[in-house]
Amino acid sequence: MNAHPSPQIVAAITAALVAGGYLQQGQKVTSIRRQQSTPAGSLWKRAGIIENMRRRELIKF
Repeated sequence: MNAHPSPQIVAAITAALVAGGYLQQGQKVTSIRRQQSTPAGSLWKRAGIIENMRRRELIKF
């Protein structure tokens, strides 16, 4: 990956963050860097696991 990502890549990342609710109006992306390692395997798999865990109801007995 280039040290300076193209404007199209920055726009795609920004759009994904907005669509996911992680970036609100008035906020901006200040840096983009490559993640060094993926301990849980694929980033898509990890994101799916996180989403499934957020949907679960926590029940105390």
